[in-house]
Amino acid sequence: MNKLKAARVGGFIGTAGLTAALIGFAVSGTGAYFTDSAAGAISASTGHLTLSTTDTSLSFADLVPGTYKTDDVTYHVDTSGPADVWLVFDPTTPGFAAFTGPKDSKVFTGGGLGRYGHFAVSVDNGGALFQSYNLASAPANESGGCAVDANGHGGSTQQATSPTDTPPYCGVPTAIKLSSGLTTGQGATAHLTFGVTGKWTAQYASVASVPFKIVATQAGVRPDALNF
Repeated sequence: MNKLKAARVGGFIGTAGLTAALIGFAVSGTGAYFTDSAAGAISASTGHLTLSTTDTSLSFADLVPGTYKTDDVTYHVDTSGPADVWLVFDPTTPGFAAFTGPKDSKVFTGGGLGRYGHFAVSVDNGGALFQSYNLASAPANESGGCAVDANGHGGSTQQATSPTDTPPYCGVPTAIKLSSGLTTGQGATAHLTFGVTGKWTAQYASVASVPFKIVATQAGVRPDALNF
């Protein structure tokens, strides 16, 4: 190897060694980029949802077949956010099963009122949210029945036209939405209509004893939603 070539090789090795040293310094050093920061904190608290109602003990006394009576419940909310209000029944109670259960009910033998009863729910001056002239729910081994949506709205307006005519099974939903998106101070009046049809013949008889609740929830949340 001549001296000129040796000098060039040595120069390359020296430059490479310097580059490695500079890389090592850049990796081990600090403050390679500009940074800045601002301190903060999270602060949280819960709001509230309060429901007020008029008397919820409804009485339908001295019923006459084919003539229906209406009783009312007025409600208002005081809430931190929009609220829905529901009419809610407990399906595990014998009273509910005797009111609107299927013929094969395990809670109440014989099931609900079926064609002997009529029930309807409306709010303020609106139309019926739900109505039925056959309060029996469909037995487990039978299909069909009236159409009811996720809000408990629907039912059937079909009434019997003869002693053998049977309107579709149309059991009362366990939850019927009365109002949506109420804010503080807002409310409405729910009208519950009940009676016995012309098929009923027994006098001085107890017809129904059905517990229920008026329930306010966060908007968009069902009253039977699970906490998780």
